[in-house]
Amino acid sequence: MFTLRQYLLALLDSRGLTRTLGEIDVCRDEQGRPCFSAGNSAAVFRIRLGGRIRSLRCYLRPMRHLKEIYGQRLLEKELYLHTSPETGVWVDTVLGDWIEGSTLHETVAQAAALRDRESLQILVRLFDRLALALVTDDRAHGDLKPENIIVGDDGTLCPIDFDASYLPAFAGEISPELGTAAYQHPARTAADFDERIDDYPAALISTALHALAEDPTLWDRYGSSDGLLYTPQRIASDPAYRETLALFEKRGMAVQYRIAQLLTAPTLRLFGLAELLAEAVREKPAARSGTEAETPELFVENGRWGYRTAERVVVAPLYDNGFDFTEGLAAVQLGGTWHYIDTAGRTRLSCPGCAAVKPFRGGKAQVVRNGERQEIAHPLKTPRYQ
Repeated sequence: MFTLRQYLLALLDSRGLTRTLGEIDVCRDEQGRPCFSAGNSAAVFRIRLGGRIRSLRCYLRPMRHLKEIYGQRLLEKELYLHTSPETGVWVDTVLGDWIEGSTLHETVAQAAALRDRESLQILVRLFDRLALALVTDDRAHGDLKPENIIVGDDGTLCPIDFDASYLPAFAGEISPELGTAAYQHPARTAADFDERIDDYPAALISTALHALAEDPTLWDRYGSSDGLLYTPQRIASDPAYRETLALFEKRGMAVQYRIAQLLTAPTLRLFGLAELLAEAVREKPAARSGTEAETPELFVENGRWGYRTAERVVVAPLYDNGFDFTEGLAAVQLGGTWHYIDTAGRTRLSCPGCAAVKPFRGGKAQVVRNGERQEIAHPLKTPRYQ
């Protein structure tokens, strides 16, 4: 075990204490303090080396598989730490590029406080693409959380801190750590160490980001320095989670609703998550207005309803109930709320509080609200209730 003080003493006067790096110049902030961040297992220093700003990762405790994880970035026995005035030891470090930017957690908190929905919508699109790549890979990050993702000054999302990563070569081993509790499935144990350990945090972060993009005031009520909005240990009764589900249901956000539902799964391996994330990032084409033969037809899969043509699925099976398309719209039920979607799957009209709805005929549809039959107008022709 090594201390942060030992590293500071070595790095702030590194002459003769490195094998290959030469003298290290630790960057300082406006108050003259060394620039670094420290976690449970490592401290990362912002250094200037060879005219470039770099990161130097220094370990506070022994870590396994660093060579397999970091490859050539690992500098074995690079830095000499004094363990007493007369003795010391050479320790491993990881040299990487310094990514200018803020953590995803910091960026989200700032955007939510400013009610900046546009920035939040950009972040959620970027994260869903990153999450899809992670959950379909044969590797895993192992401690996926917003604090371990940098939003670069160029607008990209860059994961950092791969110490707890899973690689196929590690199959059969136990996990070196369990990740941050605020983002992990409560049932995760050290025996859970495979390519699926990022499923739960990916789903949780995606759900929180989509919720905040729809309603940034959720941050005022539920935002946390330890997590985003939810507490996995009591997810089913979590008020932020319940409010999120209601929000997605009310607005017809079927993909996000189904991803959110996965957070109550009894295991950390979330069945169907990859397919849902793929649907979330899929660019929806313009709704078609072709012949009757091109009209998508209802189909059911695993108890949920979607729409397809003879060639392909055009609306994924996400809904609890549905009617055939008429006049370019289909009535679908998500949870307890009815909506009308177009042939690309976009929600065009939501009917909260309606106990029953009918398909459109002649530009009008019948709905039952508060026990009364009402008539609504086609939203693409007259976008108002009548």
